[in-house]
Amino acid sequence: MLYLGLMKQKQLNWEDARYLLAVARAGQLGRAAEALGVSVMTLSRHLNQLQHRVGTSLLTRHSKGMQLTNEGSRLVEYLERAEAEIDAASSIFESHGRSVSGTVRIAAPEGFALKVLTPNLGRLLQEHPDLNLEIVPQTPGFSLSRREADIAVMVGRPSEGQLHSESLGAYALGLYASKSYVADHGIPKTIDELLTHRLIGYVEDLLFSDRLNIAKQISSGWQSNIAIYSPIGQVEAVRSGLGVGVLHDFLLEDGEELIAILPELQLHREFFLVSHPTTERIPRIHAALAFMRTLSGSVH
Repeated sequence: MLYLGLMKQKQLNWEDARYLLAVARAGQLGRAAEALGVSVMTLSRHLNQLQHRVGTSLLTRHSKGMQLTNEGSRLVEYLERAEAEIDAASSIFESHGRSVSGTVRIAAPEGFALKVLTPNLGRLLQEHPDLNLEIVPQTPGFSLSRREADIAVMVGRPSEGQLHSESLGAYALGLYASKSYVADHGIPKTIDELLTHRLIGYVEDLLFSDRLNIAKQISSGWQSNIAIYSPIGQVEAVRSGLGVGVLHDFLLEDGEELIAILPELQLHREFFLVSHPTTERIPRIHAALAFMRTLSGSVH
């Protein structure tokens, strides 16, 4: 009887569990409360109830907000699987069991989003007209583990081991300048000469990851005279004759009249489709992932 009593005490209340998931994803009480549409006081009460019920601390405070304890992390893994199963169960009641509805948020680099993803979205929406899509950028500090998106396209494999990733294909980058720029400034023959030219690159503190700072991998001495947050903006700047830039080849138009600079320095990167392994059974996410996989090889 005592054992049964203890088990009953430790039974989880799903409402309390939902509040823990929100904090785990937001990292801060204020942001989690806002996402849930409740006050911080209400949120804190639910968290305290849950911690009292399981008999251990699930969250600790740190300089930037809240952090899961080891026990909290383990519990969140189970709760996310339960959440995915509850969401997946909704498909039982959908028309003919085939209709897919709801919102899927996809985080992707700008070049991929505008040149590869968006032009093909019509196929997905034709098959699933009730699906809503949100295409968002990956800003510094972005984390798929905190559910800031349902699916992400990333350059390189994610460092978060609990995520599922698969290749969508490799792409090349190279140094380019316009004919007008070369006519005025000449073609650099070495990296040392390159560094004396007007250089176009990223705004470094806006990069999602250091892996995206390609110019620094050409030379650690690279200093951008013109820094543009957008890779498509960099292409336009090079076309306009403003300087030399490292451009994604798949963003260039067929027959592009740009001059390759130091072509032996061509670089290669790879896009990966990244998702939460616990959510693939959710119909809307399953449909979006199946579509995203058809884009494999679209980047050259």
